[in-house]
Amino acid sequence: MHTQEFEDHLNSIDHSNGEIEDILDVLIVIRQEAEPEQSRALNGACVTLLYLARERLRNAGAKLDELRAAA
Repeated sequence: MHTQEFEDHLNSIDHSNGEIEDILDVLIVIRQEAEPEQSRALNGACVTLLYLARERLRNAGAKLDELRAAA
């Protein structure tokens, strides 16, 4: 059985993932209409965002592992 804290963290991860997806969608649409130089900059922004998302997911996974171990 999951604790409330565990459920809260899962909901937080889902929310963060949704926000990241929304931001990437906007960046991709803007990139399609951008000049080549702007398009390259937006590609870099997408890569940076994905890198940061990966790190957040790793940290969240570690926290969930801690909560599982404590339960």
